[in-house]
Amino acid sequence: MLSGALVASLPLLVLLIGIPLMMKPAAKVAPIALVVTVLGAILFFGLPTKVVLLAALQGGLTGIFPIMYIPFGALVIYNVLKVTGWMDKMQGAMANLTIDRRAQALLIAFGFGAFLEGICGFGAPVAIPAMILVGLGYNPMMAAMVCLVANTGPVPFGSLAIPTVTLAKTTGQDLMGLSMMTGRLMAPLAFIMAFATVYAMSRGKGMRGALGTILVTGASFAVTEFLVSNFVSAELTSVLAALVCLTATAIHLKFKAKEEPWLFEGEKASDNAAPEFHPRELFLSWLPYLLLATFIILVNLKATKPLFAGTAPGWQALLIKVQIYNPGKLYAFSWLQTPGTVMLIAGLVAFPFMGVKYAVVGAQFGKTFRQMIPSFIAVACILAISEVMNVSLPIVDPKTKLAVWGVLGTKQISMVATLSQSIVHVVSRSVYPLLSPLFGMIGVFLTGSNTSANALFGNLQVLTAKAMGLSDILMAAAGSAGASAGKMVSPQSIVIAATAVGLAGKEGQIMRQTINYTIPYVILLGLMVWAFAFLFPGLVPLGR
Repeated sequence: MLSGALVASLPLLVLLIGIPLMMKPAAKVAPIALVVTVLGAILFFGLPTKVVLLAALQGGLTGIFPIMYIPFGALVIYNVLKVTGWMDKMQGAMANLTIDRRAQALLIAFGFGAFLEGICGFGAPVAIPAMILVGLGYNPMMAAMVCLVANTGPVPFGSLAIPTVTLAKTTGQDLMGLSMMTGRLMAPLAFIMAFATVYAMSRGKGMRGALGTILVTGASFAVTEFLVSNFVSAELTSVLAALVCLTATAIHLKFKAKEEPWLFEGEKASDNAAPEFHPRELFLSWLPYLLLATFIILVNLKATKPLFAGTAPGWQALLIKVQIYNPGKLYAFSWLQTPGTVMLIAGLVAFPFMGVKYAVVGAQFGKTFRQMIPSFIAVACILAISEVMNVSLPIVDPKTKLAVWGVLGTKQISMVATLSQSIVHVVSRSVYPLLSPLFGMIGVFLTGSNTSANALFGNLQVLTAKAMGLSDILMAAAGSAGASAGKMVSPQSIVIAATAVGLAGKEGQIMRQTINYTIPYVILLGLMVWAFAFLFPGLVPLGR
């Protein structure tokens, strides 16, 4: 078992050495890790070459469609808004609301960052708010740290919940069940991180006068995150929570307008006058995202979901469904229902009202594609690794009950199952819930992505939970929630933040500060998971 666990862990070691230690791009390291995975599966685990390659193909396709197609659609719209000046109008409107430095951090780093995480993720929620804060006069180091700390609560539901969707696809767990459990973990943490956001930029001296704003910001986001994730859908959780948070915070700040603002040492209120903005322009700048939320709800209603998913009679053309290597796990892509397509449609509907020409959209479509090629490569390879590591034999056709690959009665366990068995042998059942969030944190530290971390470790969590008699859906959600902590110390996230604020080469200084928030976060989350596992098991949704 030890040799099997060592071979199964080799792809993870390649990622660990290549990305955070050697600081190589994920797009260069992930293909090498994929080759190592394929060779290990064939040469050590004895899996047929053809099934391994076909599994890698299915994982890679899933990594592109629908997973990376979602942030692609969101980033196309964002780039169009940026190049046409609409994004600047949105940012100017937010800066106009307050000159209080603590409130700006909550509004821009926490609220607007959460919105960007909800629609596109992949670096934008840290880079863009950080640049805005620097433009408003924040110290670059402080701006980077504040945005990294603030960008935690929405992460599992980022990019229209693609991390949670990926977790459901790779583990076979119910998407809504994962959404519910993840929301129950993340809502309290998001509320706490609103306090951490202000503490990161003002320490204790700025906390007292900001308690009201912190409570409004944190509670509005946390409550909405809980309600949407548990009663609506995973896809809209971060988007709607951020919109409610921004609205509630803006209203609160309008009532506080006459109060003395909290400024940095040496600043005067007259030095921080914000530009004027027009309500009509503010509405139009948000129109693509308001339409996105509306359309996402419409295509996921109980009456319409089977139609747009292509499962209703006469609507099958909307579903691409192919058997690649496993008749019990078909590759499926609902191309019209996917948030990537819905995002593009929302933009195309909104742009004429905004005076944006479709030629501009076409240009940004090509630019965005080129911009995201490294991300396409990295995520496709990581999903391919995940698919190969989860292959076990025999693969049986659920209809004929005959073996498609392997021999009935001769079991070959997967690479992930081998790792799971080794964990079961060294970690007790009572301790594992405390440690489960670490897998998500390590996964994001390795890859920079909650999506990739869930693909790598999601099934490991499920198999380990089942072997220990724990809730598989709780352990899977715990790993996804733990990924938010990894975002604060992920080399990729920190490089993005440092580059955005002009501190390239000082990533180590940023990490030394964010680690102070990461450790308490993981400890608290571990205690929450342990409490759900042993004290409040009735609050955990049922898995499969």
